[in-house]
Amino acid sequence: MRTTKRRCSLLSLAPMVPLAITGVTAALLLLGPATACNGSEAAAPRDGGGPGDGSIVESAADATDGSMADAPEPAEGGPAGFVFFSTSQVGGGTLGAVFDGTPVLESTCAVTTVYGACVVYTCEAGPDAGPSPGAGTLTFSAPSLDGGVTLDAGATGLYELALQGPLFAPGDTLTVAASGGAVPAFGPQGIPAPGVLTLTNPMPDGGAVAVTTSSDFSFAWMGGSEDSLAVLTASGVTSDGSVVVARCTYVAITGEGILPSAVLTPVRGLSQGTLGWGQTHVATFDAGSWSVTLLAEASGATPATFE
Repeated sequence: MRTTKRRCSLLSLAPMVPLAITGVTAALLLLGPATACNGSEAAAPRDGGGPGDGSIVESAADATDGSMADAPEPAEGGPAGFVFFSTSQVGGGTLGAVFDGTPVLESTCAVTTVYGACVVYTCEAGPDAGPSPGAGTLTFSAPSLDGGVTLDAGATGLYELALQGPLFAPGDTLTVAASGGAVPAFGPQGIPAPGVLTLTNPMPDGGAVAVTTSSDFSFAWMGGSEDSLAVLTASGVTSDGSVVVARCTYVAITGEGILPSAVLTPVRGLSQGTLGWGQTHVATFDAGSWSVTLLAEASGATPATFE
């Protein structure tokens, strides 16, 4: 276990984070790896790969213990961006992107604990760090998006669009292209859509799940694939409005994982407690000097109390 300080974009931390802090919708759950922390030291991949060689999912599938999937190191030296397709198991979806580069857009976060394939973040409430660069107009395409959807950045540099219906079905090809701006034009770049995970433990009933933080909390699921990551999160809000997120990644096909006590302790007693889970596909590509991570995720969440 170690403690480090990093600045991170909240878009990639993937908790159910209050809108007042992130400015993004609650659909942004479980959006990808810890690589949004510029210079993050969170667990390198087992095969020595990184975002630049497309090894994010491969390194997870090669995990020697068959369960925990280490998050890759971010690419060194160049600015980074994130583009995502997100769908919720309760309906609706979100398209979006942020090219936060350095410094990041959304908030100042600290990586307070790294424990195996788990990371704990504390994200302080406060103003944005300023508008991020843009990539011009983004065009998102999927079978459910007749003719595609075009999206321009808002005043802060965040691209975001909430949709009412399901965004994709498992196996759909999802693509994105950019007309170019401060971030050069790219695409179309594609990624296959993941399926949803069906939880068999816990089995949410709409009420808050009671989580004892003095012991590990177990998850079990069906529907994981060998080329996907399963992401488990626990999050809550402190009295000063900061968000604490514990996040662990596993090889999805193994069908089980835990949130260890060591990463649950920081969310003990916090308000707006949430447990989250999801299955994520990840791809990376270059746009000039930019390293862009493309994510597709299907997620679920339930209220929780951390005792």
